[in-house]
Parts: sequence; C-alpha cells; structure tokens
Amino acid sequence: MTWCRVNIASIAVAALIAGVAWPSPARAQEQLRMEDAIRLALANNERAQKAVVRVETAEGQVDRARTAFFPSLTANGSGTWRATEDRTGRSTTTNGTVTLTQPILVPSAFPLYAQAKHTRESERWAANQDRRVLAFDTARAFLQVLTSERVLEAAARRLDRAKANLQNAEARAQAGLASTNDATRALVEQASSLREVAQAQGSAAKAHTQLSFLVGKRIEGALAEPDRTTQGAESFENAAQSKVQEAIDRRPDVRAAAERTLALKLSAKEPLYRLIPSLSAQGQLRVLPDPLPTEKATDETVSLTLTWNVFDQGARYADRRTRLAQSESQQLDEKLLRRSVATDVELAIIALRTAREAYRIAGDAVAATQRLIDEEEILYRQGLARAIEVTTANAQRFDAEVSRASAKLSMEQAYLELRFALGLAPIDEELPK
Repeated sequence: MTWCRVNIASIAVAALIAGVAWPSPARAQEQLRMEDAIRLALANNERAQKAVVRVETAEGQVDRARTAFFPSLTANGSGTWRATEDRTGRSTTTNGTVTLTQPILVPSAFPLYAQAKHTRESERWAANQDRRVLAFDTARAFLQVLTSERVLEAAARRLDRAKANLQNAEARAQAGLASTNDATRALVEQASSLREVAQAQGSAAKAHTQLSFLVGKRIEGALAEPDRTTQGAESFENAAQSKVQEAIDRRPDVRAAAERTLALKLSAKEPLYRLIPSLSAQGQLRVLPDPLPTEKATDETVSLTLTWNVFDQGARYADRRTRLAQSESQQLDEKLLRRSVATDVELAIIALRTAREAYRIAGDAVAATQRLIDEEEILYRQGLARAIEVTTANAQRFDAEVSRASAKLSMEQAYLELRFALGLAPIDEELPK
C-alpha cells in the first residue's frame, strides 16, 4: 500500500516536471532568446533608465556652464506713495529700469565650460557601461535558468529510472528471484530522486524569478538555447591576447575614466584663471513715466567694468591644491584600470580554457555513467548484480549530468567574462541605443 502511494505521488511529480522541462510544440515556437531578454532588460529595467537620466544631468551642467558667456537682461520697476503731496501736487512717483549686462572676458569660465563638456562625455560612457553591465547580468541570469532546467531534467530522468527499478525489484521479489531488501533499496532511491526533483524545481523557480526581475516582466515558457554563445565558447582561440589595446580603446569604463581625468585636470587649472581680470559691459535704460519739468523721461547709460581680484586670502591656491590632488588620484585610477584590462583578458582566457576542458571531461563522464547504468541493469536482471549497485549507478549518472550542466554554465560564463573584459557586448549584435 505504501509503495502504491509513493508511486502515485512520483507519477504526479513526473507529470509536473514534464510540463516544465519539456514544453509543447506550440510553446516551443515562443522560446525566449538571450538577445530578446537583453533587449527587454535594457527597455524595462530601472538601471538602464537611470543611465539616461545621468546623461541628462550632465547636459544640464554643460548648459549651466555656458551661461557665463551669455548676456543677462534685468527689468526693475518701483513706485512710491506718500501721505502728503509734494510741491507739484503728486503723492505717487514711479520709475523703471532695464539693465543689459554682457560678459566680455571671464577667464575662469573657459576651463569650467571645458570641464563640464568632458564630464558630460564621461557620463555618456559611464551610462553605456551601466547598460553593458545590465546586459551581462541578464545574460548570466539567462544561463542560470537554462542550467537549472537541465538539472531539473536530469532529476526527472533519475526519478524515471528509480521508478522503473522499483517496479522491477517488486516484481523480482514477488517472484522469489530477489529479496525484499532490493525493493526497499529501490524505494529509498525513489525517495532520494523525489527530493532532488523538489530541490531542482525550487532552484529553477528562483532562477526564473531573478531573470524576470532583470527584464522587468514575468518570464513564462521555455528559453532558447544560446547556441552562438556555446559555439563561441567552444571555438574561441587565444588570439584575443593580441587585442588588449583594442579592448582598452573599446571599453566604456576606460573611456569614461579618461574623460573624467581630463575634466579634473581642467578643474585644477581654473583657480589660476582667477588671476586674470574680468571685463564686462553694462547698458541701462531708466524710464520715468511722469517726469517733472526738470527731469528727463528716459536716461541711458553704458559702462565697462574691469574686475581684478588681486588677493583673495589665498582661496585660489587652496582650491588648486585640492583639485590637483583630486586630478592625480583620478589619473592613478585610470592608469590602474588600463593596466587591469590585460590582466582581466588573460584571466578570462585561462578560466575559459579550464572550463572548456572541464566540460569535455564532464561529457565523457556522462557517457561512461550511462554505459554503467545499462550494464548494471542487465546484470541485475540476470541475477549477477545487487540492487545497491543499480541505485549507485543511477545516482552517479545524475551527479554526472549535474556536473556537466555546471561545467557548461562555467564555460559559457567564462566566455561572457572574456567578452566583458574585451569591451564587447554579451552577444554579437550591437546593444540597442
């Protein structure tokens, strides 16, 4: 009776696995590709949207720095009321002024404007880097989902084999060809298989949830195998070691660091520009709506103003010292980043080479364990093997399949890390703007 209940439960679980791991032909046509998942993430994820806002903020700072070269126009009006009338019989007087101020020479505005433009370029490259990181995170999550599905399929196959072994052991025990201990061992193996199925289902659900979070919508249905990524990982050669300089020129984070360095260098020059006098022109029109006979209705003045801050308590030199230190710190960060590119590429190549060899070995192990299962099942039917040997072979086959799935994931992730180090996108297609 107990075996019957366990078999019914295992059949229900297997049916559920079949619906998750092996989609119907209609659903197979709607498989989500890695490229589609990346596009969804770049369109829906807040990290990609925030990258655009960063650039817009820098654009506003450039506009603000540009205002130092533009004129300003100010209009003022005033009215006065007195309780007693003056000698002309009026108790109110009004006047208005319009002032136009045009900077002619503002030395410190030039380095500040150039700094703002380099900061804007730095933010543009940094925004590209943020979007690229999001694309790679999505690709990694995509591979995690596929790996969890492969493990779930392996657990389902282990459960199917455990069920078949249990039926065989029960039949042999009833026929007196084997002891009931064989059926008990087969029952224990089925319970272990059910546990692996439950754990694999949980891992697959977590991986789907993480991918759905990154792409900004719920992912349903099966995913398409990233054949180009797998083939690229298997066929990649070490020629990329000679492309380090191209990677330095291509990587957005390096470009952003270079623009940030230029911006800080210009910022360090700005205090010295304060030593140069500034010159501005001002024109003013004064209007009296109700002038006295002795007053003019309008009065125009034009003036030039030369301002020279000869000594500012040493503030300019203190600012320059601080900004020089900030510029030097940024230069060291940029230098370290440039040096790290070659190291990142070399480490990625080593990791890919190791993962590729491990994947090949894992594939051989799966083939060997399959032969072992076939041989043990034949020997068990002939009475030449024990039940424990069959269950052990079944567990070894499952472990080998899990190891192969993990090795494939490691190989594909190593290939992604190499593309990241080279400044490439996770896919061969250009990322959408």
